[in-house]
Amino acid sequence: MLLVDPALPMAPFAVALSGEFDCRYRAEPEEADRVVALVTASVPVGAREVAPFPGVRAVLTCSTGTDHLDLAELSRRGIAVASTPTYCSDEVADHALACVLAGWRGLWTLGADVRAGGWEPETVLRRFDAQRLGIIGLGRIGMRLARRARALGIDVVACDPVIAAGTEDIARVSLDELLSTSDAVSLHAPGTPGVPPLLGEAEIARMKRGAVLVNLARASLVDLDAVVAALDAGALSGAAFDVWTDEPPAADDPRLRTRGLLLTPHVGWSSPEADQAWRDEAIDGLRVALTTQPPSSAQPRRSADYAV
Repeated sequence: MLLVDPALPMAPFAVALSGEFDCRYRAEPEEADRVVALVTASVPVGAREVAPFPGVRAVLTCSTGTDHLDLAELSRRGIAVASTPTYCSDEVADHALACVLAGWRGLWTLGADVRAGGWEPETVLRRFDAQRLGIIGLGRIGMRLARRARALGIDVVACDPVIAAGTEDIARVSLDELLSTSDAVSLHAPGTPGVPPLLGEAEIARMKRGAVLVNLARASLVDLDAVVAALDAGALSGAAFDVWTDEPPAADDPRLRTRGLLLTPHVGWSSPEADQAWRDEAIDGLRVALTTQPPSSAQPRRSADYAV
């Protein structure tokens, strides 16, 4: 088993798979035909990465997203794919709600103002149960966020073109209605390489004036420059991102100094519980992928289908 992402720790795999697999960061040329699985977290894996290893039967990504994998190519080669789609659903929902609430109460902008010498005790903030939260993507994370928000009396609407309306009474609206009527919009959709941003300049312009935008999913889902322009113009009151186009961002990136922008270092997943859960889910997902017959059709199966 080859870890192709140097950011991944070796120990969890080496301990859990002792006696089953020899876990390596690299393989010598004469060992190439012994490699049966590649493991990544964010490093891309496609035709070029698997080509040197003719015996590869599975690719595991220790992440919820799979946009860094060439799923069509891996499926064409008969390689099973596994991900870790559930290990941090609660953590990301918590992080999203914290950003929404902090944005409505102006916490990061007020804190910056005070540190800069300001003091505006008459600032008008927002009461949670008088607001609407729009959730784009109502999967595991989006639904958890909806439940948390509704427990606080927040009006919740959602837009999801894939997931059908479920038993929970979450109002479904069009994307246009969600953007134009929501006091905060939180994105919980997968990224797709080569596809224009879900929220481009036109969509950002349709958002309710003074709304808060939260993106903990993928940087490619949002036109970041359009968000910065909307913040500078006062059209949006705040934006919270846990993802960036290039991570980490360059220290001299002028967008980092935008008033109303909160950027956290891709930690929405983080907790001691999630840190253990991803390891368990990765090991189980790898074992399942190595013993699962991959789909024979050209259409790749969703990576989550192979995970447990």
